[in-house]
Amino acid sequence: MHDQICQNIFQRACKILGLQNFSLQTIGQAASLQKSKNRYILGSTKLKQKLVRVKIYTPKTGKQKKYSSILSVIAHELAHHQKPPYRQFFQGRWINRIHYPEFYNQVKKNIFIFKSDPILSKLYKNGKFIY
Repeated sequence: MHDQICQNIFQRACKILGLQNFSLQTIGQAASLQKSKNRYILGSTKLKQKLVRVKIYTPKTGKQKKYSSILSVIAHELAHHQKPPYRQFFQGRWINRIHYPEFYNQVKKNIFIFKSDPILSKLYKNGKFIY
């Protein structure tokens, strides 16, 4: 049930942002508890495959995360596709710019768009999702 609601949230978020052919892979409860008890990785993305992976259970206790926090992770991971990483020559060496100021501005814009949507804004107010 929780997985299906997260899929619906993700599809709505992609539709609002105008991103197509993206898929969500949820990291389940057993995998979350087993592999990453002391890790703080909330999500990951594969740019070429248009795949977004999100952890939907808390790592320590295995409880369901709030939908607003899952939506924030989705906004972050989709911003990687909107503002992709690039290489830059900086102080005599090449560096990878993955998280940079324009990227975080895009994350803030995504969250603002989610909060202004009539359906997703309910997640930030009371935490319940009716779809």
